[in-house]
Amino acid sequence: MELKIGTRVDIVFENEMNKRNAHYLKALVYDYENDNIIISQTSPALNRYFLNRQIRVTFLVKVEKKYVRFGFKAQIIDFITEYEISSSKCVEALVLKPYETPAKMDFRMHFRIKPPSKSNINLFFQGRNVNLIDISLSGAKFAYPKSALLSKGDMIDATLIIDDKEFDIRTKIRNVDVPYEYAANKNFQYVSVEFEYDNIQLEATLGRAIIGIERKMLSEGKIN
Repeated sequence: MELKIGTRVDIVFENEMNKRNAHYLKALVYDYENDNIIISQTSPALNRYFLNRQIRVTFLVKVEKKYVRFGFKAQIIDFITEYEISSSKCVEALVLKPYETPAKMDFRMHFRIKPPSKSNINLFFQGRNVNLIDISLSGAKFAYPKSALLSKGDMIDATLIIDDKEFDIRTKIRNVDVPYEYAANKNFQYVSVEFEYDNIQLEATLGRAIIGIERKMLSEGKIN
């Protein structure tokens, strides 16, 4: 799968893959220079201290009406202070050396966090406000009545309400766990869903809410 000029990419340091304190960076592909890739300064921004760091570059591609994440390993090999993107504008840019061709990736870009019972994130699944077990930018897990017949692979419309903002979102069921017969909450099943969306405002709003919850829990000593 080719990484095209103008594509938005997510970057994570290779040694932080799947760690809760990983740095997740966003950038835009500017151009190719021989076999190297020139991208915009990341958000949050990097400096020369990060030269030669090994990274994983990932991006979304629409395949048969759904978005699939592709990625590849690369290295930051140069930092350009004045990259000319037009005749009258120069910006900072990074040069990446890819080590492999992009391939489909199956990993979670964002760590999950368990929201407190009263948080500013609410997920409505089939019209029901569910009890979130955890949530990330890529998906969520929640308790749901066992009487509802749900199967892995089902596509279900849902709604995320964050503070006073409401977002319609498509979800794909990744797993359904049924508790043991003698469990205290045997009337519920545990549903894991993957979010499928291409909404920058939703991503930014949910990201801020998750970070806010994490900071509050850190300050209260509930997570390390």
